[in-house]
Amino acid sequence: MKREPKDSLQHKAYAFIVEFIQAQGMPPTIREIGRAVNVESTGHINHILRMLEKQGLIERQKGRSRGIKLIRPTGIPVTGAIAAGRPIDVFDQTCQEPLELLPTTGEFQKANAFALVVRGRSMIEECICDGDYVIIRPQRTCENGDIVVATHLQGGTSGSATLKRFFQEQDQVRLQPANAEVNPIVIHKSTWDQEWEVQGKVIAIFRPC
Repeated sequence: MKREPKDSLQHKAYAFIVEFIQAQGMPPTIREIGRAVNVESTGHINHILRMLEKQGLIERQKGRSRGIKLIRPTGIPVTGAIAAGRPIDVFDQTCQEPLELLPTTGEFQKANAFALVVRGRSMIEECICDGDYVIIRPQRTCENGDIVVATHLQGGTSGSATLKRFFQEQDQVRLQPANAEVNPIVIHKSTWDQEWEVQGKVIAIFRPC
């Protein structure tokens, strides 16, 4: 079970600590936390930090003004794999616990983004390679030319998903790969409306070292 701060002030303090570390690359001071949660008393902030420490959310290093360490890793969830080829991988954003957390800046978390591991080579001309992570902003609509997660629904909210550029052309939708050796997926508009949907748009790519 995931742990969360037990009251609203603790929650605000913890959220500020997480966001500050992600943005600044270092933890905040007690006074910076106090200003963020509108508490002047450093003793009160120390009490909040002790409660967060007891809950196993942070670790404090004595004698250091910025001596706060996050215990629980933060980042955006990696929820599965996405096929950069024919739609073969089952994808369900509403699933289960994330496979891992991908460390990112706060802007992606604010966008409620999630990450998928790329499997295949159909998008290599867009520098999206097998094993990369694509960061997805959930959305049901897109513009022509967007790189999207397109899902072929199979009797529910999950289905076979593929990563392609989206183009709507008169009476059809074309899911265009970025690999000259791979053919596009062409779907009649009526079939698209009944059986397909966009799960989200690619907003960033992350390549493991």
